[in-house]
Amino acid sequence: MAICASAFCIVFYTLKTSNKTCMLSQEQLTQLQTDESKNIISLRESRYQYYGLLEEYQLHPASIINNLSYNKLNSYQHFLFKRVLHGLNVYDPQEIETLHWDKKRRISKVWRRSQREINAWKQTICNKRINDLFRKTFRGPTAEYIISIPEDEILEDYNNTLTLKDLDITYEDVILRFMSKGLLPKNFFTLKENDNQKSISQTIKD
Repeated sequence: MAICASAFCIVFYTLKTSNKTCMLSQEQLTQLQTDESKNIISLRESRYQYYGLLEEYQLHPASIINNLSYNKLNSYQHFLFKRVLHGLNVYDPQEIETLHWDKKRRISKVWRRSQREINAWKQTICNKRINDLFRKTFRGPTAEYIISIPEDEILEDYNNTLTLKDLDITYEDVILRFMSKGLLPKNFFTLKENDNQKSISQTIKD
């Protein structure tokens, strides 16, 4: 849904009535900006509610969560996220050879779980979208009861092949999902990198 972003960069608004230009007061401009900010937050929360991320979103300070951007993560955060998402593929073949067998096992285990979580998540979102379509196509409470699909009804042996982009899921969404499922630490947003972490994270592949 398009949002008027001009409210954030506006210097002044003008209203033209009867060939006269009336400039809004600073108080009115401030109120417009406040209303726009509230609207953006409301739309963001509605979106997270739809994608099942609202609870995780509400756990973090607004100063962090409202400015969440994948491109602003440090290299260590990128590395941890990519390792959960792609498993051992974040390493070069030579580096995999040097990893301890138990560490490789744990990385693969977390990666397999992440894929199960994403697959189930995709199915849930698809169920919601199908139900939305049904509600628009078929009218009446009886019809909806007959054709609706429980949102949490998933098939573990079914592989949903839709991409994240197909479902309008961003990396920021996936990060919140992984955090809610314990695949990324709760302090993920505040993790800092050190020299050792920087050397490890050089293997990241976007």
